[in-house]
Amino acid sequence: MINAYKSFFKGYVDFAGRSTRSDFWWVWLGNMILYIPFFLTYGNALANSRKESALIALGFIAIIYFIFGLALFLPSLALMVRRLRDAGFHWALIFILFVPLGSIVLLVLFAMPTKEEATPVMNQVKEVQAEEAEEVVEAVEAQEVSPFEEIDKN
Repeated sequence: MINAYKSFFKGYVDFAGRSTRSDFWWVWLGNMILYIPFFLTYGNALANSRKESALIALGFIAIIYFIFGLALFLPSLALMVRRLRDAGFHWALIFILFVPLGSIVLLVLFAMPTKEEATPVMNQVKEVQAEEAEEVVEAVEAQEVSPFEEIDKN
């Protein structure tokens, strides 16, 4: 679990890599464990909302919860994109979260096994296009008759 958290924070802006299922689920479990005290304190403060101390605790917990969520937002987003890529899906499926019941569908996609075939990353796509362009240039250069000679014959 500690190694998963190390890689989680080490690649907090790495949207191009891949994350295994175990890396994703250990971090997810760790985040849920860290959120439990906030949930319990928040629920207790809401249950006793007539007391002034409960309202102060509610505000304090809300501020800490916001800071905690803000600190984990970008690394979590990168982890989800890497996990989708590792499962063989396109990163844009992250927007399923905005669809009703989309979070359940996304959790199912995160649980899919690793695809062995590589999904193209933006840099790899550019390299493949450059290689294809070089092949076309080599094929044109290998031709004995140029297109200009064909035009002159007509």
